Amino acid sequence: MKSGSHIGRLAAALSLWAVSGLALRSAGGEDELKFATLLAFVQNAQWTDPLAANSPLTVGVVGRAAFTKWASVNDQGKTVNGHPLRIVEMGPAIDPHCCQVVYFATDKPTEIKPVLQAFGSAHVLTIGETDGFLDEGGAVNLFLLDGHMAFEVSLGTLSKAGIEISSKLLRFGQIRDLRKGRPRR
Repeated sequence: MKSGSHIGRLAAALSLWAVSGLALRSAGGEDELKFATLLAFVQNAQWTDPLAANSPLTVGVVGRAAFTKWASVNDQGKTVNGHPLRIVEMGPAIDPHCCQVVYFATDKPTEIKPVLQAFGSAHVLTIGETDGFLDEGGAVNLFLLDGHMAFEVSLGTLSKAGIEISSKLLRFGQIRDLRKGRPRR
């Protein structure tokens, strides 16, 4: 690994903490860091179909109930670009219009694939935390690297979903090129 790449990932983790106002403090620190990163992406995203004024920005969570519970407790009173933040657990009945963001707190393909397929044509930001998430059709994949949060992004998937992420955030991650589907560093 190139040291410049590691420095970039370290800078990304520090930037994500600063953007979200959260810090890694406890045993639940990994969930806290993932939630901070999730918030950073939501705060830096623009949808082609913007939300109506005063409507909540809803994040559906697939997978670990502990993450959903932790995020629900810690989203109290938070707003994102003027919209109240709402965290909901995704059930077996999937409505592609129920939320603007889906966070996959799981690495189980049996939980990931059907949800990604259901949201395939919706304007939903999909964020996961498992190898191959982008290959399955996800937009953003989070991972820990040497104790720091790092991410990779599929610009093609974001474009298909009608979502743009600020280049100020994207510069800290690995970006999949639209034409080749390969990471650009």
